[in-house]
Amino acid sequence: MNATLKKGSLLLLAVFCFGFKGGDIVELEGYFNARYSANFLKSTQNVKFVMPPGTQARIEETKAFSSGNHGLKVQILSGPQKGQSAWVYYKSSDPGMKLFASEQDMKKEQPTTQVEQASHVRTTRKTEALRAPAAETAEKVVEHIAQGNRAVQKHGKPGGPCEGCEVANLHARDVAPTGSAPPSSAKWTPMTSGSDKPVINPPTRTQNPFGIRSIRCGTKPGNYDVCSFGDDPTPGKFRFFNKGPNRIVSTGESRSREWSFNFEGGARQDLGIAISDMPNGTISQIQESYIMLFPRVALPHIRTEGNRQIVTLPNGETVTYNAQTKEVIGGVFSEDGPLTPGGRDLNPAKVSYKGNGVMLRIDRRGEEPRLGGGQATISKQGRSCKVPVKDLWPDQSEKSPVHFKYFSDSDFDAYLKRKCGFGL
Repeated sequence: MNATLKKGSLLLLAVFCFGFKGGDIVELEGYFNARYSANFLKSTQNVKFVMPPGTQARIEETKAFSSGNHGLKVQILSGPQKGQSAWVYYKSSDPGMKLFASEQDMKKEQPTTQVEQASHVRTTRKTEALRAPAAETAEKVVEHIAQGNRAVQKHGKPGGPCEGCEVANLHARDVAPTGSAPPSSAKWTPMTSGSDKPVINPPTRTQNPFGIRSIRCGTKPGNYDVCSFGDDPTPGKFRFFNKGPNRIVSTGESRSREWSFNFEGGARQDLGIAISDMPNGTISQIQESYIMLFPRVALPHIRTEGNRQIVTLPNGETVTYNAQTKEVIGGVFSEDGPLTPGGRDLNPAKVSYKGNGVMLRIDRRGEEPRLGGGQATISKQGRSCKVPVKDLWPDQSEKSPVHFKYFSDSDFDAYLKRKCGFGL
Protein backbone atom coordinates (compact mmCIF):
# COMPACT_ATOMS: atom_id res chain seq x y z
CA MET A 1 0.00 0.00 0.00
CA ASN A 2 1.48 3.33 -1.05
CA ALA A 3 1.79 6.38 1.20
CA THR A 4 -1.06 8.17 -0.55
CA LEU A 5 -3.46 5.30 0.04
CA LYS A 6 -2.40 5.10 3.68
CA LYS A 7 -3.27 8.76 4.08
CA GLY A 8 -6.77 8.12 2.72
CA SER A 9 -7.24 5.20 5.10
CA LEU A 10 -6.15 7.21 8.13
CA LEU A 11 -8.42 10.11 7.24
CA LEU A 12 -11.40 7.79 7.43
CA LEU A 13 -10.16 6.28 10.69
CA ALA A 14 -9.85 9.70 12.29
CA VAL A 15 -13.22 11.17 11.47
CA PHE A 16 -14.24 10.85 15.12
CA CYS A 17 -10.93 11.83 16.78
CA PHE A 18 -11.17 15.02 18.83
CA GLY A 19 -8.80 17.20 20.78
CA PHE A 20 -5.32 15.84 20.15
CA LYS A 21 -2.59 17.61 22.09
CA GLY A 22 -0.87 20.30 20.07
CA GLY A 23 -3.75 20.57 17.54
CA ASP A 24 -6.48 23.15 17.01
CA ILE A 25 -9.32 20.68 16.51
CA VAL A 26 -11.32 20.55 19.72
CA GLU A 27 -14.60 19.02 20.73
CA LEU A 28 -17.42 21.41 19.91
CA GLU A 29 -18.52 23.18 23.07
CA GLY A 30 -22.02 23.84 21.76
CA TYR A 31 -22.92 20.19 21.62
CA PHE A 32 -26.68 20.80 21.45
CA ASN A 33 -26.36 22.18 17.98
CA ALA A 34 -28.35 19.79 15.81
CA ARG A 35 -26.02 18.58 13.06
CA TYR A 36 -26.41 16.97 9.67
CA SER A 37 -24.01 14.13 10.54
CA ALA A 38 -22.35 12.54 13.56
CA ASN A 39 -19.17 14.55 13.08
CA PHE A 40 -18.92 16.98 16.01
CA LEU A 41 -15.55 18.49 15.18
CA LYS A 42 -15.41 22.25 15.56
CA SER A 43 -13.87 22.42 12.09
CA THR A 44 -16.84 20.64 10.48
CA GLN A 45 -19.38 23.26 9.49
CA ASN A 46 -22.45 21.05 9.49
CA VAL A 47 -24.64 22.75 12.11
CA LYS A 48 -28.28 22.31 11.04
CA PHE A 49 -30.13 24.21 13.77
CA VAL A 50 -30.10 24.79 17.54
CA MET A 51 -32.57 22.73 19.55
CA PRO A 52 -34.36 25.01 22.04
CA PRO A 53 -35.05 23.86 25.61
CA GLY A 54 -38.00 21.51 25.93
CA THR A 55 -37.53 19.96 22.49
CA GLN A 56 -38.78 16.38 22.48
CA ALA A 57 -37.34 13.79 20.12
CA ARG A 58 -37.22 10.08 19.41
CA ILE A 59 -33.75 8.46 19.28
CA GLU A 60 -33.10 6.59 16.04
CA GLU A 61 -29.38 5.72 16.33
CA THR A 62 -26.50 6.15 18.74
CA LYS A 63 -22.74 6.30 18.41
CA ALA A 64 -20.79 5.31 21.53
CA PHE A 65 -17.50 7.21 21.83
CA SER A 66 -14.49 5.93 23.78
CA SER A 67 -14.74 8.96 26.11
CA GLY A 68 -18.08 7.68 27.43
CA ASN A 69 -20.01 10.34 25.51
CA HIS A 70 -22.48 9.64 22.71
CA GLY A 71 -23.82 10.95 19.44
CA LEU A 72 -27.58 10.63 19.13
CA LYS A 73 -29.51 10.72 15.88
CA VAL A 74 -32.96 11.99 16.74
CA GLN A 75 -36.25 12.72 15.01
CA ILE A 76 -37.77 15.93 16.39
CA LEU A 77 -41.28 15.50 17.82
CA SER A 78 -42.01 19.08 18.93
CA GLY A 79 -41.12 22.68 18.25
CA PRO A 80 -40.23 24.54 15.03
CA GLN A 81 -38.11 21.66 13.67
CA LYS A 82 -40.78 18.99 14.20
CA GLY A 83 -40.40 16.10 11.76
CA GLN A 84 -36.74 16.76 10.99
CA SER A 85 -33.85 14.42 11.85
CA ALA A 86 -30.46 15.51 13.15
CA TRP A 87 -27.46 14.43 15.23
CA VAL A 88 -26.80 15.85 18.72
CA TYR A 89 -23.96 15.28 21.16
CA TYR A 90 -24.71 13.79 24.59
CA LYS A 91 -21.99 14.58 27.13
CA SER A 92 -22.41 12.29 30.13
CA SER A 93 -20.82 14.65 32.67
CA ASP A 94 -22.94 17.66 31.64
CA PRO A 95 -25.86 16.39 29.57
CA GLY A 96 -28.29 19.32 29.46
CA MET A 97 -30.91 16.89 28.18
CA LYS A 98 -32.92 14.12 29.78
CA LEU A 99 -33.11 10.58 28.45
CA PHE A 100 -36.18 8.35 28.74
CA ALA A 101 -36.64 4.62 28.16
CA SER A 102 -40.06 5.21 26.56
CA GLU A 103 -42.46 7.96 25.53
CA GLN A 104 -44.59 7.11 28.57
CA ASP A 105 -41.61 7.60 30.87
CA MET A 106 -41.03 11.00 29.27
CA LYS A 107 -44.64 12.00 30.02
CA LYS A 108 -44.24 10.76 33.60
CA GLU A 109 -40.89 12.54 34.06
CA GLN A 110 -39.05 9.29 34.78
CA PRO A 111 -35.60 9.78 33.16
CA THR A 112 -32.82 7.22 32.77
CA THR A 113 -29.05 7.56 32.61
CA GLN A 114 -28.63 4.45 30.43
CA VAL A 115 -28.05 5.86 26.96
CA GLU A 116 -28.26 2.53 25.12
CA GLN A 117 -31.68 1.85 26.68
CA ALA A 118 -33.12 5.30 25.96
CA SER A 119 -35.66 5.76 23.18
CA HIS A 120 -36.65 9.40 23.76
CA VAL A 121 -34.93 12.63 24.77
CA ARG A 122 -35.89 16.15 25.85
CA THR A 123 -33.50 19.10 25.90
CA THR A 124 -33.25 21.19 29.04
CA ARG A 125 -31.26 24.18 27.86
CA LYS A 126 -30.13 26.01 24.72
CA THR A 127 -26.52 26.25 23.63
CA GLU A 128 -25.62 28.66 20.85
CA ALA A 129 -24.10 27.38 17.61
CA LEU A 130 -20.32 27.65 17.27
CA ARG A 131 -18.59 27.70 13.91
CA ALA A 132 -15.01 27.02 12.93
CA PRO A 133 -12.98 30.19 12.29
CA ALA A 134 -12.59 31.08 8.62
CA ALA A 135 -8.81 30.73 8.87
CA GLU A 136 -9.14 27.02 9.65
CA THR A 137 -8.91 25.81 6.07
CA ALA A 138 -9.51 22.31 4.76
CA GLU A 139 -5.77 21.78 4.35
CA LYS A 140 -5.19 22.66 7.99
CA VAL A 141 -7.93 20.28 9.09
CA VAL A 142 -6.43 17.44 7.03
CA GLU A 143 -2.99 18.04 8.59
CA HIS A 144 -4.38 17.98 12.14
CA ILE A 145 -6.27 14.76 11.41
CA ALA A 146 -3.08 13.22 10.03
CA GLN A 147 -1.23 14.24 13.21
CA GLY A 148 -3.92 12.64 15.30
CA ASN A 149 -3.81 9.41 13.36
CA ARG A 150 -0.06 9.20 13.74
CA ALA A 151 -0.67 9.43 17.49
CA VAL A 152 -3.24 6.61 17.26
CA GLN A 153 -0.81 4.38 15.40
CA LYS A 154 2.02 5.17 17.78
CA HIS A 155 0.06 4.50 20.93
CA GLY A 156 -1.89 1.43 19.87
CA LYS A 157 -5.24 0.52 18.44
CA PRO A 158 -8.14 3.05 18.21
CA GLY A 159 -9.65 3.55 21.64
CA GLY A 160 -6.32 2.87 23.35
CA PRO A 161 -4.13 5.38 25.20
CA CYS A 162 -4.76 8.25 22.77
CA GLU A 163 -6.02 11.12 24.89
CA GLY A 164 -9.20 12.65 23.53
CA CYS A 165 -9.85 10.09 20.78
CA GLU A 166 -13.49 9.56 19.85
CA VAL A 167 -13.55 6.33 17.85
CA ALA A 168 -17.19 5.38 17.44
CA ASN A 169 -19.01 2.06 17.44
CA LEU A 170 -22.32 2.33 15.60
CA HIS A 171 -25.56 1.17 17.17
CA ALA A 172 -28.75 1.55 15.14
CA ARG A 173 -32.00 1.18 17.08
CA ASP A 174 -33.36 -1.49 14.77
CA VAL A 175 -30.04 -3.20 13.99
CA ALA A 176 -27.99 -5.24 16.45
CA PRO A 177 -24.74 -3.56 17.53
CA THR A 178 -21.82 -4.60 15.36
CA GLY A 179 -19.16 -4.13 18.03
CA SER A 180 -16.81 -2.67 15.44
CA ALA A 181 -15.75 0.75 14.32
CA PRO A 182 -17.38 2.40 11.27
CA PRO A 183 -16.20 1.20 7.84
CA SER A 184 -12.70 2.36 6.97
CA SER A 185 -10.50 1.97 3.95
CA ALA A 186 -8.01 0.12 6.19
CA LYS A 187 -10.27 -2.94 5.72
CA TRP A 188 -11.10 -2.18 2.11
CA THR A 189 -9.54 -4.11 -0.79
CA PRO A 190 -10.27 -2.36 -4.08
CA MET A 191 -10.44 -4.59 -7.13
CA THR A 192 -7.76 -3.29 -9.52
CA SER A 193 -5.06 -4.82 -11.67
CA GLY A 194 -1.40 -4.30 -10.82
CA SER A 195 -0.82 -2.00 -13.78
CA ASP A 196 -3.86 0.17 -13.02
CA LYS A 197 -3.04 1.25 -9.49
CA PRO A 198 -5.39 4.02 -8.36
CA VAL A 199 -4.31 7.56 -7.58
CA ILE A 200 -5.78 8.22 -4.13
CA ASN A 201 -6.45 11.87 -3.30
CA PRO A 202 -8.74 11.83 -0.22
CA PRO A 203 -11.74 14.17 0.00
CA THR A 204 -10.83 17.53 1.56
CA ARG A 205 -14.16 18.05 3.31
CA THR A 206 -17.18 16.07 4.40
CA GLN A 207 -20.08 18.31 3.42
CA ASN A 208 -20.65 20.13 0.13
CA PRO A 209 -21.71 23.62 1.29
CA PHE A 210 -22.55 24.96 -2.17
CA GLY A 211 -25.88 25.49 -3.85
CA ILE A 212 -26.53 25.61 -7.58
CA ARG A 213 -23.60 27.29 -9.35
CA SER A 214 -22.58 27.97 -12.92
CA ILE A 215 -20.10 25.57 -14.51
CA ARG A 216 -17.30 26.15 -17.01
CA CYS A 217 -15.21 23.49 -18.72
CA GLY A 218 -12.00 23.34 -20.74
CA THR A 219 -10.64 20.49 -22.87
CA LYS A 220 -7.36 18.90 -21.82
CA PRO A 221 -4.82 16.78 -23.76
CA GLY A 222 -6.33 13.31 -23.93
CA ASN A 223 -9.66 14.72 -25.14
CA TYR A 224 -11.47 15.08 -21.84
CA ASP A 225 -12.99 18.15 -20.16
CA VAL A 226 -12.12 19.48 -16.71
CA CYS A 227 -14.80 21.68 -15.14
CA SER A 228 -15.02 24.11 -12.22
CA PHE A 229 -18.01 25.70 -10.48
CA GLY A 230 -18.86 29.35 -9.89
CA ASP A 231 -15.83 31.53 -9.16
CA ASP A 232 -13.84 28.62 -7.75
CA PRO A 233 -10.92 27.70 -10.06
CA THR A 234 -10.47 24.32 -8.35
CA PRO A 235 -11.68 21.44 -10.57
CA GLY A 236 -14.88 19.78 -9.39
CA LYS A 237 -15.66 17.51 -12.31
CA PHE A 238 -14.21 15.88 -15.40
CA ARG A 239 -16.06 14.33 -18.32
CA PHE A 240 -15.60 12.79 -21.76
CA PHE A 241 -17.75 11.60 -24.66
CA ASN A 242 -17.95 8.44 -26.73
CA LYS A 243 -19.30 9.71 -30.07
CA GLY A 244 -18.66 6.54 -32.10
CA PRO A 245 -18.75 4.84 -34.40
CA ASN A 246 -17.83 1.78 -32.36
CA ARG A 247 -19.52 -1.17 -30.68
CA ILE A 248 -21.20 1.11 -28.09
CA VAL A 249 -22.19 4.14 -30.17
CA SER A 250 -23.22 3.49 -33.77
CA THR A 251 -23.07 6.05 -36.56
CA GLY A 252 -25.77 8.66 -36.29
CA GLU A 253 -26.32 12.36 -35.83
CA SER A 254 -26.11 13.60 -32.20
CA ARG A 255 -25.49 10.10 -30.79
CA SER A 256 -23.12 9.89 -27.82
CA ARG A 257 -22.44 8.51 -24.36
CA GLU A 258 -21.13 10.97 -21.76
CA TRP A 259 -19.25 9.89 -18.63
CA SER A 260 -19.09 12.56 -15.91
CA PHE A 261 -17.18 12.20 -12.64
CA ASN A 262 -18.29 14.72 -10.00
CA PHE A 263 -16.39 15.88 -6.91
CA GLU A 264 -17.57 19.46 -6.36
CA GLY A 265 -15.85 21.21 -3.47
CA GLY A 266 -13.70 18.11 -2.83
CA ALA A 267 -16.57 16.90 -0.64
CA ARG A 268 -17.19 13.25 0.22
CA GLN A 269 -20.93 13.95 0.31
CA ASP A 270 -21.49 14.28 -3.45
CA LEU A 271 -18.91 12.00 -5.07
CA GLY A 272 -20.84 10.57 -8.00
CA ILE A 273 -20.73 9.31 -11.57
CA ALA A 274 -23.26 10.34 -14.23
CA ILE A 275 -23.79 8.47 -17.50
CA SER A 276 -25.87 10.18 -20.18
CA ASP A 277 -26.87 8.22 -23.28
CA MET A 278 -28.09 10.48 -26.10
CA PRO A 279 -29.68 8.37 -28.88
CA ASN A 280 -30.56 11.43 -30.98
CA GLY A 281 -30.96 15.18 -30.57
CA THR A 282 -34.13 14.88 -28.46
CA ILE A 283 -33.45 15.91 -24.85
CA SER A 284 -36.51 14.08 -23.50
CA GLN A 285 -35.07 10.78 -24.77
CA ILE A 286 -31.66 11.07 -23.07
CA GLN A 287 -31.15 8.06 -20.79
CA GLU A 288 -29.70 9.36 -17.52
CA SER A 289 -27.98 7.20 -14.91
CA TYR A 290 -26.43 8.34 -11.64
CA ILE A 291 -24.05 6.06 -9.72
CA MET A 292 -22.37 6.28 -6.31
CA LEU A 293 -19.74 3.81 -5.09
CA PHE A 294 -18.89 3.09 -1.45
CA PRO A 295 -16.85 3.39 0.68
CA ARG A 296 -15.88 6.88 -0.48
CA VAL A 297 -12.13 7.21 -0.02
CA ALA A 298 -10.90 9.18 -3.04
CA LEU A 299 -11.64 12.08 -5.34
CA PRO A 300 -12.08 10.87 -8.94
CA HIS A 301 -8.82 11.12 -10.88
CA ILE A 302 -7.93 10.61 -14.56
CA ARG A 303 -4.56 9.88 -16.14
CA THR A 304 -3.50 8.92 -19.66
CA GLU A 305 -1.02 6.13 -20.36
CA GLY A 306 -0.49 5.60 -24.10
CA ASN A 307 -3.80 4.51 -25.58
CA ARG A 308 -5.43 4.04 -22.18
CA GLN A 309 -7.10 6.42 -19.77
CA ILE A 310 -7.34 5.14 -16.20
CA VAL A 311 -9.94 6.67 -13.90
CA THR A 312 -9.76 6.28 -10.13
CA LEU A 313 -13.30 5.91 -8.77
CA PRO A 314 -14.56 7.29 -5.42
CA ASN A 315 -14.13 3.92 -3.71
CA GLY A 316 -10.50 3.55 -4.81
CA GLU A 317 -11.14 1.09 -7.63
CA THR A 318 -10.34 1.88 -11.26
CA VAL A 319 -11.91 1.68 -14.70
CA THR A 320 -9.87 1.86 -17.92
CA TYR A 321 -11.01 3.45 -21.19
CA ASN A 322 -9.71 3.48 -24.71
CA ALA A 323 -8.18 6.97 -24.83
CA GLN A 324 -9.42 7.59 -28.40
CA THR A 325 -12.89 6.03 -28.47
CA LYS A 326 -13.75 6.30 -24.73
CA GLU A 327 -14.97 2.69 -24.64
CA VAL A 328 -14.48 0.77 -21.39
CA ILE A 329 -11.67 -1.76 -21.86
CA GLY A 330 -10.93 -2.84 -18.27
CA GLY A 331 -11.48 -2.36 -14.57
CA VAL A 332 -14.60 -2.69 -12.43
CA PHE A 333 -17.09 -1.40 -15.01
CA SER A 334 -18.11 -3.17 -18.20
CA GLU A 335 -20.23 -2.00 -21.13
CA ASP A 336 -22.56 -4.88 -21.97
CA GLY A 337 -24.38 -3.57 -25.01
CA PRO A 338 -24.83 -0.67 -27.43
CA LEU A 339 -26.50 2.66 -26.83
CA THR A 340 -30.30 2.66 -26.94
CA PRO A 341 -31.89 3.53 -30.30
CA GLY A 342 -34.24 5.94 -28.53
CA GLY A 343 -37.97 6.04 -27.97
CA ARG A 344 -40.38 6.54 -25.09
CA ASP A 345 -39.22 3.65 -22.92
CA LEU A 346 -36.55 3.73 -20.23
CA ASN A 347 -33.47 2.07 -21.72
CA PRO A 348 -30.60 2.98 -19.39
CA ALA A 349 -26.93 2.42 -20.19
CA LYS A 350 -25.99 -1.26 -20.17
CA VAL A 351 -23.14 -0.68 -17.76
CA SER A 352 -22.36 -3.25 -15.05
CA TYR A 353 -20.27 -2.99 -11.90
CA LYS A 354 -18.14 -5.98 -10.81
CA GLY A 355 -16.05 -4.51 -8.01
CA ASN A 356 -15.86 -5.22 -4.28
CA GLY A 357 -17.82 -2.20 -3.09
CA VAL A 358 -21.43 -1.10 -2.84
CA MET A 359 -23.06 0.56 -5.85
CA LEU A 360 -26.06 2.87 -5.66
CA ARG A 361 -27.73 3.51 -9.03
CA ILE A 362 -30.73 5.48 -10.31
CA ASP A 363 -31.95 5.50 -13.93
CA ARG A 364 -34.33 8.02 -15.48
CA ARG A 365 -35.28 9.24 -18.95
CA GLY A 366 -34.95 12.89 -19.90
CA GLU A 367 -34.56 14.30 -16.38
CA GLU A 368 -32.19 14.51 -13.39
CA PRO A 369 -32.29 10.99 -11.85
CA ARG A 370 -31.93 12.23 -8.25
CA LEU A 371 -35.08 14.36 -8.45
CA GLY A 372 -38.64 13.29 -9.07
CA GLY A 373 -38.98 10.43 -6.61
CA GLY A 374 -38.86 6.82 -7.73
CA GLN A 375 -36.57 4.04 -6.57
CA ALA A 376 -32.82 3.62 -6.34
CA THR A 377 -31.10 0.24 -6.55
CA ILE A 378 -28.31 -0.57 -4.09
CA SER A 379 -26.20 -3.65 -4.81
CA LYS A 380 -23.18 -5.49 -3.44
CA GLN A 381 -21.69 -8.63 -4.93
CA GLY A 382 -24.96 -10.23 -6.09
CA ARG A 383 -27.22 -8.81 -3.36
CA SER A 384 -29.48 -5.85 -4.05
CA CYS A 385 -32.45 -3.92 -2.76
CA LYS A 386 -34.54 -0.94 -3.81
CA VAL A 387 -35.03 2.14 -1.65
CA PRO A 388 -36.90 5.45 -2.17
CA VAL A 389 -34.78 8.11 -3.86
CA LYS A 390 -36.06 10.70 -1.38
CA ASP A 391 -34.45 8.67 1.45
CA LEU A 392 -31.11 9.54 -0.12
CA TRP A 393 -31.80 12.99 -1.57
CA PRO A 394 -34.50 14.35 0.77
CA ASP A 395 -34.65 17.78 -0.90
CA GLN A 396 -36.78 17.03 -3.95
CA SER A 397 -37.65 20.65 -4.76
CA GLU A 398 -37.29 22.00 -8.27
CA LYS A 399 -34.28 24.13 -7.32
CA SER A 400 -32.60 21.52 -5.13
CA PRO A 401 -28.77 21.42 -5.19
CA VAL A 402 -29.25 17.61 -4.92
CA HIS A 403 -26.90 16.93 -2.01
CA PHE A 404 -26.67 13.30 -0.85
CA LYS A 405 -28.12 12.87 2.64
CA TYR A 406 -25.35 10.75 4.18
CA PHE A 407 -22.08 12.65 4.66
CA SER A 408 -20.30 9.80 6.39
CA ASP A 409 -19.95 6.20 5.27
CA SER A 410 -20.78 4.97 8.79
CA ASP A 411 -24.18 6.68 8.65
CA PHE A 412 -24.88 5.21 5.22
CA ASP A 413 -23.71 1.82 6.49
CA ALA A 414 -26.33 1.95 9.25
CA TYR A 415 -29.02 2.89 6.73
CA LEU A 416 -28.01 -0.01 4.47
CA LYS A 417 -28.18 -2.55 7.27
CA ARG A 418 -31.57 -1.24 8.32
CA LYS A 419 -33.11 -1.10 4.82
CA CYS A 420 -31.24 -3.77 2.85
CA GLY A 421 -29.83 -6.24 5.39
CA PHE A 422 -26.22 -5.74 4.29
CA GLY A 423 -23.59 -3.10 4.87
CA LEU A 424 -20.47 -1.63 3.33
